[in-house]
Amino acid sequence: MNYFTYKTILVGFFLLPVIGFGQTDTTYQEEEEDYSMYDDVEDVGNIVTYCSPKIFDLSPNRFVSLGYDLNSGGDFTSSAEGRFAPDSAVSGSQTSGLVYHGLRLNANIPVISLSKFVWQLGGGINQSRININDQVGTNPSHNLLSDAISKNLTSINLNTTLFKPLNENSFLILQLLAEMNGNYDFKSNKTTPNLRNNKYSGTLIWGKRPHDRLQWGLGLSRTYRAGELNYIPVVMYNYTSENRKWGTEILFPAKAHYRRKFNPRNILLAGYELEGTSYRLYDTQQLNAQRLKSQGLELRRSEIRARLDYQRQLVGFLWVGIQAGVIVNYNFNVDELASRDNQDFYRGFFGDQPFVFSNSMSPMPYINLTLNLVSL
Repeated sequence: MNYFTYKTILVGFFLLPVIGFGQTDTTYQEEEEDYSMYDDVEDVGNIVTYCSPKIFDLSPNRFVSLGYDLNSGGDFTSSAEGRFAPDSAVSGSQTSGLVYHGLRLNANIPVISLSKFVWQLGGGINQSRININDQVGTNPSHNLLSDAISKNLTSINLNTTLFKPLNENSFLILQLLAEMNGNYDFKSNKTTPNLRNNKYSGTLIWGKRPHDRLQWGLGLSRTYRAGELNYIPVVMYNYTSENRKWGTEILFPAKAHYRRKFNPRNILLAGYELEGTSYRLYDTQQLNAQRLKSQGLELRRSEIRARLDYQRQLVGFLWVGIQAGVIVNYNFNVDELASRDNQDFYRGFFGDQPFVFSNSMSPMPYINLTLNLVSL
């Protein structure tokens, strides 16, 4: 077989299927479509689509979270009882060792989940068992304050989140929070919390969701995260890269994280979160007899947690979380509220209302372990 004959057979072998598919089957007759089957179809008009509350690869939402918080200890510095302007230098202060740990139980359960409306309800109990190693001596009021703070600081909260899509790429988010915070223990009427002392917070965000990897928004928040009442603008920016290996989860200034997703079962977050609230200090009549009736002292506690947060799936919807980082004190001062009905006040960033105690804490390494039931 010469070379030309070989090429002719080879080309014919590859063209045979093409020729076969290109031929027309003369025995085939196209069946006519029966359009009468569409006579009963109703015109539903324009179909409205709504954007989703999620984007790709965000860290899982936690339905139920059980955790334990522990720090390695640091220095607690407190002034004497008096009147101290914000950011003023305090002389005659006393320093003690401080360490705390506590249990955290939180839940966030969907009540209504529709394409045009999502409603979640939640609640939590967070406790800090604070131990202060007093150095009794030059500052007796420091020791009395230490006794008040060393009682368990407990926060019980109820919260709700509403997500309302406006169309296929814009939405509203409303978050409301009610807290009962203090060093209460229910052992006597002096240490039993009063509902009038509850704290109320809220955040409203308008946002856009251009595609499945980006969600951003602008809003306003009434919050106690800085320890005391404040009104601040907020910026949300959740993003996932095109390769879906990294992204951001940001609700500034409350928290901001860089996200690295190794695989669907392993996620690492690096960033910070601002945690805080205002605690009513019950049974503090030892500090000043004039405050015996008002019981108006509040600990303005706030801290910045710079951390790594590793989240891993154990099985199904059960995940474990490990946080490790440093707690940086932002606010640990004590205020006296207005004597009339113990009403809270707004100092903001520029107010000059004095503190009763001006306190500070040194940075403290910490670790947090959680077991979470999540929604993927």
